[in-house]
Amino acid sequence: MSARPLVALAASAEPVDEVPHVAVREVYARALERVSGCAVAVVGGPAPHLVEVLDRFDGVVFGGHQIDVDPARYGGRPRPAPVDPDRDELALRVLPAALRAGIPVLGICRGLQELNVALGGTLRDLPGDSHREDLSQPRDRQYRPAHEVDLPAGGMLRQLLGYARVSVNSLHHQAIDRIAPDLRVEAVAADGVVEAASAGDGFCLAVQWHPEWYAETDPVSTAIFHEFGVAARLAAVRQGFPSRRPMSSIGMNS
Repeated sequence: MSARPLVALAASAEPVDEVPHVAVREVYARALERVSGCAVAVVGGPAPHLVEVLDRFDGVVFGGHQIDVDPARYGGRPRPAPVDPDRDELALRVLPAALRAGIPVLGICRGLQELNVALGGTLRDLPGDSHREDLSQPRDRQYRPAHEVDLPAGGMLRQLLGYARVSVNSLHHQAIDRIAPDLRVEAVAADGVVEAASAGDGFCLAVQWHPEWYAETDPVSTAIFHEFGVAARLAAVRQGFPSRRPMSSIGMNS
């Protein structure tokens, strides 16, 4: 049996040939496997029973997606845009439960917004193209650093990275509006946009940028995924890995 910790990677709804699928971008799984050193189980749909088996996982990851959190989830103004109710339900159920259980959490882009909403915060649309990617550029270039963020002294990210300011990419049109009471701000852009937040006493970190794209070569991205992997391995040890997880029990919701 592999000594790798097992993490749940949240999927989103994707129609393929008019047939519903749940999917994640491969780059997330690759970063978790190669940099975090984790085994990955993709979980999708509302997964109402996932909370009941969270102790089988050593971490949970919510990555980005083009579809926004439904404004109805945080009392926002309705708008004619596609929604993914299953992904919303998955995030709102699993993220608070993982925090209560002390299971490491990593959120990326939409994952930061989901964490904020799950804990009682709200979101806002950003004006113009201030934080959007340049779609005229090749995809790899879109994920290169676009602006700097300041890391508050004493924060989790400041301690992890060792810098007061770092450069990050920017590919989003929404951001935190009212931050959830239990979240701590970990990074802020020059225009005041909250770019990262943490919660709890263990590893619960969510960032607005995309560290997965250059996880193996960008020092900031590498540090985030490596530290999540460390936290997942510690969680596995606390839960008695590997004897706690017989092979026959693995596979549900993946």
